[in-house]
Amino acid sequence: MHAVLERVACQIANEVRGLDAETTQLHPNGLAYKWNAQQVVEHLVLGYRLTASNLETRLKKGRLSRKQTRTSLQWSLQLMILSFGYLPQGVPALDETMPVPGRFTAMDGKQLDDLLRREMNAMDALLDSCRHKFGIERVATHPWLGPLRVDQWRRFHVVHGLHHLTQLHSVIAQVAAKPAPVRTGSSGLAKELRIPAHRPLA
Repeated sequence: MHAVLERVACQIANEVRGLDAETTQLHPNGLAYKWNAQQVVEHLVLGYRLTASNLETRLKKGRLSRKQTRTSLQWSLQLMILSFGYLPQGVPALDETMPVPGRFTAMDGKQLDDLLRREMNAMDALLDSCRHKFGIERVATHPWLGPLRVDQWRRFHVVHGLHHLTQLHSVIAQVAAKPAPVRTGSSGLAKELRIPAHRPLA
């Protein structure tokens, strides 16, 4: 896997690996419309699959898309996302990348990490194949950003992955079990540590 994608995969793994299958299904504040940890990972995985399908089409046809020009909006989005690394808030996900209940079985953090790496690796292998076949040309078209080169596709998935890494961190912070607070009162602490009530201080 390319190093830039590997870094993102490692960061996501660090967030999810310790989660059990029950925790990955919990929605923040119990609100079903808010994605749980598994749904965030599913969204990324579906994005990799969509890109892979797009790349496979171009490789099978053996030629680039005839549409190589960018609109002014696509140019602006490429500048914002690929150059400055900023993914606008509130942009709806593509229908093809929306998590659908029942599409994947409930998974724990390790299984989610394995799934994400497997799909990311498959996409990255196709990006390598396109690089060898088409060189530095714009190999496939993104629905929002227009035609992209191989390096731009990787850059997009890095920015997109980091955007959802922040979301994932927030989701886990809201649903993961919190440790019970430690009582710090003198009598409570003495009882917790089993210190005799009249034991002289050192």
